[in-house]
Amino acid sequence: MKREWWQSFFRGPWLDFQRTMDRPERVVPVADFLERELDLPAGARVLDAPCGEGRIAREMARRGYRVTGLDLAPGLLRDAEQLARRDGLDIEWHRGDMRELPWRRRFDLALCWWGSFGYFSDSENRRHVKAVARALKPGGRFAIDTHSPETLFPGFLQRQWAEDGGVILFSRNSYDVDSGRVETEWEFIHEGRRRSARSSIRLYTLRELRELFAAAGFGDFQSYGSLEGDPFELDSRRLVFVARKGRAAGGP
Repeated sequence: MKREWWQSFFRGPWLDFQRTMDRPERVVPVADFLERELDLPAGARVLDAPCGEGRIAREMARRGYRVTGLDLAPGLLRDAEQLARRDGLDIEWHRGDMRELPWRRRFDLALCWWGSFGYFSDSENRRHVKAVARALKPGGRFAIDTHSPETLFPGFLQRQWAEDGGVILFSRNSYDVDSGRVETEWEFIHEGRRRSARSSIRLYTLRELRELFAAAGFGDFQSYGSLEGDPFELDSRRLVFVARKGRAAGGP
């Protein structure tokens, strides 16, 4: 059986780099945006999937929301559990696949943040959206933060590098016009260790996202170009897309 890129990507130096992003200045604006734009009720049930090391899950729990975090990477979940315990936060953690959510009509809000949408084939991405629809209450919302062709291509770089927390990242990026995927070859260097990896992300235009989510029973679409609530435009840096589950969507 073919091994998918995401099954082995989230380990080693990448985890070291990802941990450097767990900073209030990166996380607080996300929670502020969700509270302001979505007008969440007090004590709302929130699903963060994939949750990684729980950056957003922990911030939402601090604000009084009932939070569940799900991820497939055991190293990230261990970090999430330890950090939540350190901060005295009551969060429900699950190891699992975001295409196979076990819940039905439980959550008011589901999150897929930090560019975590589009890991799979088109059919499996549809399966992911349908699984979230089943897990949401009628009227619940699904919010994703992602790149799209509209955000990426105006400044697309074939080669990039970054450094943070003692980790150096090099990436070589290409776009497959047939599949609509950004293919990236990564190289991580940390404390003398060097590791190579690859990722493959399906990019959806705003129109394609609307069609994908509508087919799963979502509607009332909203799109933002920033966490300040700016409208989504061609040169926006990110796409924040929010969809509301219809009354009949997602099965029992």
